[in-house]
Amino acid sequence: MNSAWASFVARYRRLPQSTTPIVVIVLCVLFGNILFLVGLANIDPISWTAGISRILCNVTCGRPMIDPNVGYLTQTLGHLSAMDILHGHLPWWNYFEGLGSPLAGEMQSAALLPLTVLFALPSGLLWFHVSLEIIAGVSTYFLARRLSIPIVFATGVGVLFALNGTFSWLGNAVLNPIAFLPMLILGIEMIYDNAKAGSRKGWYVAAIAIALSLYAGFPEVAYFDGLFCFAWAVVRFFSLPKTDRLTAARRLGLAGLVGLLLSLPILVPFYDFMKVANIGAHANGGESMAHLPLHGASMFIDPYVYGLIFANPNASTAWGGIGGYFTFSVIALALLGLFGARHRPLRIFLGAWAIIGTLSIFNIANMRAWWNILPLAKSADLSRYLMPSCELALIVLAGLGIMDFAKDRRAKRLFTTTTAFALLLLLWGAYEAHAWNAGQFHTFKTHVVYVALDTIPFIAAFVLLVIGRFSFTKIAPILVTILVVGESIVMFQIPTGGAAKQINIDMTPIQYLQRHEGEDRYMDFAVLNADWGSEFGLNSLSAIDLPFPNTFARFITTQLYPGYPWEINQFVIHAGITGIDNQEQEIADHFKAYEGASVKYLLMPNAVVLLPALAKLGVKRVYEDAIAAIYEMPAPRAFFSTSSSSCTVTSSTASAATVSCPKGATTLVRTELYMAGWHAYVNGQPVTITKSDGAYQSIPVPAGTSNVTFSFLPPHEKDAIVAALLAALFLVYAWVRERLPAARARHKR
Repeated sequence: MNSAWASFVARYRRLPQSTTPIVVIVLCVLFGNILFLVGLANIDPISWTAGISRILCNVTCGRPMIDPNVGYLTQTLGHLSAMDILHGHLPWWNYFEGLGSPLAGEMQSAALLPLTVLFALPSGLLWFHVSLEIIAGVSTYFLARRLSIPIVFATGVGVLFALNGTFSWLGNAVLNPIAFLPMLILGIEMIYDNAKAGSRKGWYVAAIAIALSLYAGFPEVAYFDGLFCFAWAVVRFFSLPKTDRLTAARRLGLAGLVGLLLSLPILVPFYDFMKVANIGAHANGGESMAHLPLHGASMFIDPYVYGLIFANPNASTAWGGIGGYFTFSVIALALLGLFGARHRPLRIFLGAWAIIGTLSIFNIANMRAWWNILPLAKSADLSRYLMPSCELALIVLAGLGIMDFAKDRRAKRLFTTTTAFALLLLLWGAYEAHAWNAGQFHTFKTHVVYVALDTIPFIAAFVLLVIGRFSFTKIAPILVTILVVGESIVMFQIPTGGAAKQINIDMTPIQYLQRHEGEDRYMDFAVLNADWGSEFGLNSLSAIDLPFPNTFARFITTQLYPGYPWEINQFVIHAGITGIDNQEQEIADHFKAYEGASVKYLLMPNAVVLLPALAKLGVKRVYEDAIAAIYEMPAPRAFFSTSSSSCTVTSSTASAATVSCPKGATTLVRTELYMAGWHAYVNGQPVTITKSDGAYQSIPVPAGTSNVTFSFLPPHEKDAIVAALLAALFLVYAWVRERLPAARARHKR
C-alpha cells in the first residue's frame, strides 16, 4: 500500500503545477452544487415554470433561480438543440414553438455551443451549468497567475468567480457568456506577455473566447463583457514598452478578426432573424433607463437580506431586475486591493469599473444615461447584464488585496480599516432593508432560516476583524482565503436549498398528446407552458421567445387574438397578459382561425370548466386526470392541405409529404411559419414558396403524384460556414506553426 501511494504521489508531482488548483476549483464547484448532485434538491425548472408537476419541498417551497426563461428557453430549447445534433441535424428550426421559429437564430438556445449537447443527459441543465462554472473558475485562476497572484490565492480567486452571484441566481442563458469573460482577458494578457517576449503565441485563446462568448447565446451580456475586456486591454496596453505596442495591437486585431469570423455561423442567423423579429421592450431604446431600485443595493453585500428568491413581495422589483451579488468579504478585500502599488493602473480601472457600474445599475446621478451614448446600449438591460463584469472586477481586486495582505506591511495595517468600512456598508444595507422587510409573515422555521442567512455576512465581518488582529502571522492570509471562499460557497448553495426536493411530473397527458397529436398542435392553458412542448416533442401554438417572429406576432393580433399587444414577445396564458377565461372566449370567437392553425387539442387545468360556447362548437373532453384535461377540436386543418378536394395528402414528418392530385394542379398549404430561409422541392425540383393566410407557406403542386420536401437553412448561412471554416483552418495552422520550432528543438535533444 505504501509503495502504491508513493508511486501515485510521484506521478502526481510530475503533473503540471496547475493540476492541484484545477482539482480544487472543480471540487469547490461540485460542492457548491452538492444538493443537486446527491439528489437532496432537484434543479428541473419545470416545477415552477409549468403547471404539470407536484413537488415535495425542502425547508421552504421556493425557487432556486430568478429568471423563468431557464425553463421556457434554456432547458427546453437546449434539450431540443442537443437532440437535433445527436440525431444528425443542425438545429436551425424549432417546429414545436408557435407556428415554428428559428432555433439557432434566436440565440438563447445556444444551439451551436458545443456544451449544449449536455442537455441530452437526464440532468443536462445541471451539468451544463457546472461546466460553465468550471470553465469560468479555471480561466480566472490562470488570469490571476498572469497577474502574479500566488497559487493559493489565485486558486481562491478562481473559486470566487466560478461561484459568482450571477451563476448562483439567474439560471437562464445570461450565464452562458460569463464563463468566457476571464478566458478573453486571459487571452489579452497572453498577447501582451508574448509581445514582450517576442513570441506570437497566445492570440488564439482570445479568438476562441470571443467566438465562444457569441455562440453562448446571450449577445447583450457578451456585449457588456466585451466593453469590459476592451477597457482592460486599453489600460494594460499602456503598461507595455512602446517598442512592443504595435506587435500587441496587431495580435489583438488578429484575435478579434478571427474570433468574429469563427462566430459567423451564429451571428448571421441571428442578424437575419432580427431583421424580421419583434424584440419587445428592447426596441426603440425601451431599456434605455431601466435600473434597479435603491433598496436592491442591500442585496449586493447581503444577498439574502430579503430572504430567499422572491420571498419578500416588497422586494420583487429588485429581485426581478438584479443580475447577481458580491459578498461581504469580497468587497472588504477589494477595498484593500485598491491601495496596492503593483499593477496600479489596472487596480484603478477595476475599482472605477465596479463603482461606476454599480452607480449606473441604480442610475445614481443619472449614470445610466451616459452608457446610452454607446452603440446598442439603449436596447440592453444594463442593470442585469453589466453585473458579471463588475463581479469579476471586484474578485480580481480582492485577489490582489489578498496578495498584498500576504506580502505588504502597509496592507496588513490597512486590513482592519477596509474591513470596518465594508462593515459600515453592511450595516447601512441592513438598515435600508428593515423597512422593506417590515410586516412580512413567516412561519417560525422560515424565520429562523432567514435570521441565520442574514447573519452570514456579519459572521464573515467578525472573523475578518479577528484575523486583522493577527495580520502579521503567516497563517493569516490563508485564513482570509479560506473565509472568502467559504462565504462564497455558502452563498452559492443557499438557492439550491430553496429548490424542490422532489418533482413528480404528470406524464400521462404529455404521453397522450405524444400518441395522438401527430403534426397538429395543442393550445396550452397554463399547464405545459411555452416552450415546454419543445422539451417533449409536442407542437404548441403557445410561444415565448426573444427575438419573436414578427409574422407570427401580427398573425396573433389579426386572426387569433385581436387586441393582444403584438409588441410583447409571447403568446401565453398567465397573470398580467391574459387569463384562461379570456383565452377560451377568444378561441370561441375566432374558432376557424385556431382550427386553421392546425390546433387539435386544448390543454387545460382540470379545475377549469370548459366555456359553454366551445362545447356548442363541438369541442369535447378526451382525457383528464387530477392535474390536466385535454379537449379535442372538431375539425382542425391538417398540417399539409390542398385547395382541391380531389387531392389526397399523406405525410409522416413535418418536412415531407406525398400529394396525389388526379384531376389537376393544386396549391399545397403547410401551416408552418413563412420565413426567408425555407426551401421547397417538388419531385426534386425547387419551387417558390409564397405566404398564405398571412403566415403559412404555400407552393404549387402539379397534377399526378408528387413527392414534396421542405428544408430550412438561414439565409447566407453557407457563406458564413465557409468563412468560419477558413478562419478555423488558419487558427489551427498558426497554432501548429508556433509549436513546430519547440517540437524540433525537443527532438534534437
